Amino acid sequence: MNRKIIYALAIIFIVLLAGAGCGKKQDLEEKAKETGAKVFQKMKTTAHQDNLLYLKNKINTYKRQNGKYPDSLQKLVDEGFIDKIPEPPAGMQYQYDPSTGAVTLK
Repeated sequence: MNRKIIYALAIIFIVLLAGAGCGKKQDLEEKAKETGAKVFQKMKTTAHQDNLLYLKNKINTYKRQNGKYPDSLQKLVDEGFIDKIPEPPAGMQYQYDPSTGAVTLK
């Protein structure tokens, strides 16, 4: 995740440098804010997708070792497969189906 932040900051810095001296300062600041907001939103989306993939991998690892899917996501924590359940995006929650091992955000 740290690498993604560094790349995002580098992109913002490059955009600011490329636009320096071109057009009005206000336009440059506006474009930088828009670009920064887009990069930040993309990073958040990527982080949530990474969390889902992480959970899916741990669910499958649990199944390989125990012959069945965990009864709940909390079971992954209780049995040491993960330290904690990742935070879902604001206003959303993880939906887990122990019969199929499917986990989604809703």
